[in-house]
Amino acid sequence: MSGPSRPRLAFLGLPRTGKSTFLGAFWALVQSPAETSVSETDFSGDRSYVQKLADQVARGEEIDRTDVDADEEMRVELAFDGELTADLLIPDTSGESLRVLVERRIWYPRLLAACEDATAVLLFVHPDRVRMPQPISPLAATTGEAPEPAADQPPDDAAQFDLHEHGCTAAELIDVFENVSELCHDRWPIRFGIVVSAWDRVRNVRGPTPYEWMQTRLPGVLSTVESNPDVAELEVFGVSAQGGSLDAKDELLAKGEIVDRVFAQGRSGQRISLVEPIRWAIWGA
Repeated sequence: MSGPSRPRLAFLGLPRTGKSTFLGAFWALVQSPAETSVSETDFSGDRSYVQKLADQVARGEEIDRTDVDADEEMRVELAFDGELTADLLIPDTSGESLRVLVERRIWYPRLLAACEDATAVLLFVHPDRVRMPQPISPLAATTGEAPEPAADQPPDDAAQFDLHEHGCTAAELIDVFENVSELCHDRWPIRFGIVVSAWDRVRNVRGPTPYEWMQTRLPGVLSTVESNPDVAELEVFGVSAQGGSLDAKDELLAKGEIVDRVFAQGRSGQRISLVEPIRWAIWGA
């Protein structure tokens, strides 16, 4: 067995995009004897937080939102396929802290620490929470008799825009990529994985692959990362860390244990283990 690498992964995403659910499901797989691709070899620190996430996923419960000042993380030594070992650190950052970064240009200390020391980034996107650009209503034509509005006064019929409510998801995620990659400029190219969560809402017999979904829904994000190969190495995943909808909880739990419920797809639609995004983030392709 090789000596352990020491990766530090940053899980990023706007609020309610599935970061903590994925972390809970991943920890449940680590603990499951039915999942043979990954196992725990050592754990340092308090495991109560990540165990709570795993228990909530197992019960099909909505995961508690991570507070912006939370000091939660998973630090564990893992063995993959009995050959590769990683001494892994994953801080569980708040989605609200990422929103503050893109809206107010402020780095929360926990988010900053997670990103500036990261060896790889997994950026989570929820298919139901993608906000498209807001159309701007044309201003009503003024007549020669109506006075022009003052320079500092918007017209009465001007389109109202609130960044918190109407900010375009693509623009926000591009901003995240640019901010994070600049922090990591001393170790380019970094591994930058995009994880489309709640993949059970997207996948069907003729559904898109994760890469095709990004091409359709967030093409600007995809092209921004791909056009900077010297900055980032891109991969795309689709994951269902619950294995189905919490709105049909009885049906979901009837599928069995977490290891029986969860599933994931690679960029081309191939079936992969939920462990694979973590493995890729540590060692790459």
